[in-house]
Formats: sequence, C-alpha cells, structure tokens
Amino acid sequence: MKGSTHVVIAGALALVAGIAALAFPLPAGLAVTVLVAWAFLVSGVVGMWGGFSGWGQPHAGWVFFFGLVEVILGVWMIANPFQGLVSLTVFAGVLLVLSGLGRFLVARAFGGGAFWLLVLAAIVSIAIGLYALFAPFMATPVLIGTLLAIELIPVGVTLLALGVVLKRNTDL
Repeated sequence: MKGSTHVVIAGALALVAGIAALAFPLPAGLAVTVLVAWAFLVSGVVGMWGGFSGWGQPHAGWVFFFGLVEVILGVWMIANPFQGLVSLTVFAGVLLVLSGLGRFLVARAFGGGAFWLLVLAAIVSIAIGLYALFAPFMATPVLIGTLLAIELIPVGVTLLALGVVLKRNTDL
C-alpha cells in the first residue's frame, strides 16, 4: 500500500472519529478520560521504576513519589471515569482561560489587522474556560468530547486533502 493511501485512510478514520465524537460527546469524553488514566498509570509505573532503580541518584525519591501520585491518579480515574471526566473538564477550563489570556497578550503585542480576531478568539477561549470552571457538571457531558471532535475533524480533512494531493503528484 502506498504512503498516500495510508494518509487517506488515517484522514478518513480521524474524520469519522471526529464526527462520532461530535454526535456522541459523552462517550468520546469518557474515552479520552480512560486514555488519559492509562497514560497516567503507565507513566507512573515507569516513574516509580526510574525512581527506585536510581535510588542513590539525586531526586530519585521525588521521581518515585510523583510516579506513585500518577499511579494513584490513573487508578482513581479508571475506577471513577465520570469523576475523572469532571476533573479533566476543570483542567481544560483552566487551560482555556490561560490560553485566552495569552491570546490577549499576543493581540496587544502584535496589533495590526489581526488584533480584533485575536481578541475575539481570546474572549471565546476565556468564556468556554469559565463555563467549564464554574459549571463543570453542566459542561462535563459535552466539553471534552466536543473539543476532541473540534480537533479530529480538521485533522481528518487535512489528512484527506494531503493524501489526495500526494496521490496526484507523486508515486508515494
């Protein structure tokens, strides 16, 4: 199979997954929560192993401790995926507020024609972030899954377009 075909298949899968996440944001959010939980668990085990195997090294105790915290967090999120989803929603809210504040700083620094577009993007990010922070139980069922969809759909379209261009222009 050619490389361009792989790109088209990846794009189609990302687009279908994005549409599914948009149609079913709660299951998509729970899937993200479980994936993050397993990432915490694996990372924590590796951190604990690194801290334990390098016990004589500086800060090995801290490495072990933070690995243990990640394991506990991962196990907790796997055991309580809905509560983990709420935690991820709050975390996403914080990131969105910080991202919006950063956009305000960029808008102020650059000014020019894109100033109002950056200000609008900042206001939207901060508004969504504040919604997630102050109404996490209302935002939880849709926010993480919708954010996943918002990411997957453009990625899918981009990969599909890239695959088509590669098929036309190369033998990849």
